[in-house]
Amino acid sequence: METGVQISSLKPLLLTEEQVRGAFRKVAAMGCEAVQLQWIDPSVPAEAVAAALDEAGLRSVSVQDFYESVRADREYYIRLNGLTGGKWLCVSRVPDRLKSRPGLDEYVRELRALAAELAGQGQALCFHPVAADYAPIGGLCPVDYLLEQLPEMACCLDLYHLNKTGASMPEWIRAHADRICMLHFKDAKGGRLVPAGQGDTDWRGVAQACLEARIPLAFVEQETWEGDPFECLQAALDWLNGQIAAC
Repeated sequence: METGVQISSLKPLLLTEEQVRGAFRKVAAMGCEAVQLQWIDPSVPAEAVAAALDEAGLRSVSVQDFYESVRADREYYIRLNGLTGGKWLCVSRVPDRLKSRPGLDEYVRELRALAAELAGQGQALCFHPVAADYAPIGGLCPVDYLLEQLPEMACCLDLYHLNKTGASMPEWIRAHADRICMLHFKDAKGGRLVPAGQGDTDWRGVAQACLEARIPLAFVEQETWEGDPFECLQAALDWLNGQIAAC
């Protein structure tokens, strides 16, 4: 399992081309190569993002954002993902306007159309559930229903959100091994985000389940911090690599 950084962790530091180049260089210095892109300011041209990745020796596997953001500016996200070499365009959340039983079927139709468009561009669709997406709607778990109805769609599993539901992370990983293309490792302590491994999360058995399920990618993530964000991400990445090595 290859580890890396979810770039959303650095949102306030991704407002200009110069900031993006500097942030990517610091991420590369952590010893990882793979990243997932999110929340780079749209004023930064996609070509500049791609150049900054190449300069730093990083590769993007995916671009992610909220589904409604992607829906509103589909061409931008598809183009950014294509220029930066991403395989998956990852969309997050069941939109509020679709949180009903008929709404879920409409979401399936919209996601299916997006998946077909992406396939035509040599890309694939991925869904990132948040904690609220596991709450039943019309007797259905939205996450399960979407994965059942859209076999062409992969899952980007955020373990922070899954853990908030009370579900067993190792069991969920094993049960959906064939659908998970990447994982997010994020942690919290007393309601505030901290580097993965330093919070209240019980991580026992998670790394082993990931290896048994042959999950290819795992990213550390922390969108708010009280110290240096790069030091936080380095601590999380070191912890995750240690967890994997110990299995």
